[in-house]
Amino acid sequence: MPARRRVLSGLGMKLCRSRILHRFTRLAAAGVLLAPLGACTSLPAVDYARPYPKELPAGQTVDVQVFRRSKTLDFTNTTATPLGPGTIWLNRRFSRPLKDPIGVGQTVSLPLREFRDEFGDPFREGGFWASDIPDALVLCQVEQTPATGTEGEKPVIIGLVTVQSFAE
Repeated sequence: MPARRRVLSGLGMKLCRSRILHRFTRLAAAGVLLAPLGACTSLPAVDYARPYPKELPAGQTVDVQVFRRSKTLDFTNTTATPLGPGTIWLNRRFSRPLKDPIGVGQTVSLPLREFRDEFGDPFREGGFWASDIPDALVLCQVEQTPATGTEGEKPVIIGLVTVQSFAE
């Protein structure tokens, strides 16, 4: 009798273990399939995403040094005139509007995630948890709108000096 009980209890334990294992396997498989969906986030649409204006004339390159930090674009307006209002362009692809002019001697730190291309895709800033290779900063320009009161003038593209192109 004790041997028979041992066999039945062993069979019951195996059955119980197999049900638990089966349930665990199903839950793990569902988690693996659904995990990428939880990681997908949609970016809010922006109204300033547009293609680079190739038809605009290129102006001079001013002595404003641009530094790409891990998540920001940092620079100080070292010119004798304000920069903007207009649009800042990165790599002739990603843009972000400058609603207020950057005054003489003013330091600015702009989040890289706010720069978008014509399709609304963001500049890949990188970071510790980034799944994509970060974008390098090769070219930084300001699309300067003409001063108010001047009619018929087109905006001009002003070049900035890119000093550090990769994140630290």
